[in-house]
Amino acid sequence: MIYTLNIKGLGERKIKKIRVTVPYFIREKLKEDEQHFNLLVGEIGNRLFLYYSNKEVEKSSIGSNKGEVIQFNLNKLNGELYYTVLKEHKVENEAEFFRNIFIKYLNNPRYIREKILFSENFKKIKLALEQKRKINIKYNKEIRTINPYLLKVAPGEDRSYIFSYCEKNRDYRNYRVANIESISLSKYDIEIKDLEYINNVDKNFDPFLSFGRNIIIKIDEEGEKLFEKVLLNRPKVLEKNRNIWTLECTNRLAKIYFPQFLSRVEILEPIELREWFKKELSKTIIFYKNSK
Repeated sequence: MIYTLNIKGLGERKIKKIRVTVPYFIREKLKEDEQHFNLLVGEIGNRLFLYYSNKEVEKSSIGSNKGEVIQFNLNKLNGELYYTVLKEHKVENEAEFFRNIFIKYLNNPRYIREKILFSENFKKIKLALEQKRKINIKYNKEIRTINPYLLKVAPGEDRSYIFSYCEKNRDYRNYRVANIESISLSKYDIEIKDLEYINNVDKNFDPFLSFGRNIIIKIDEEGEKLFEKVLLNRPKVLEKNRNIWTLECTNRLAKIYFPQFLSRVEILEPIELREWFKKELSKTIIFYKNSK
């Protein structure tokens, strides 16, 4: 269905509205991806239409008699391409075509779905890695020049990161590909500052760049059981001396992972991390004492 919108000074602009019914479990998975990738379903729909516009989209046997309706407007580019794409795909039922696109997309694991939704980012990063060139990225609303070294999927996260040396921060950083707002290749070649460190990060990758950074904790039996269960962002154990463990872990990772352990874990080293936990837990105690 096409709607006509009158925009002052621009005349009439035709807007293509997509309306498709999908099974409830498909809609739920799309909602999960909306949150995971911080995209509205309309943005997901537009990106998928463009991505699959030149690819085969097989018909699915999943019916559509019952389900939830998804509605969104095509953006300007997709609106212009719309009928050409339908003709090339020999589409007879527009809603069925979009339903098949959503189903084809969701049949992939999440890290592949990320590559589909952010395909332009991945293309430019891979080109920079192949040509060994620096790239300029917009991240958290700031432009920075980085030396890209690795494109990795974080274990247990299903998220892709680009490991690089950031010239703005003068340090090694991981940038989540889905959060990069824009990318352009620089004319300059990358600089290799520490090849041994880069190779070690490649072999021991985690989003927090924990390699070579350790913390020491004291953990009780309940804490050990919880440590076995909580897999997301779990630090690597380097050494166990009864209830004293040495972990490969940055302070930032510890601040994310260990608050859920409360009294089951005591941070021993480094001192600045221990002091951070003492301060935060003291604030928490005050909060509960003052609350009704």
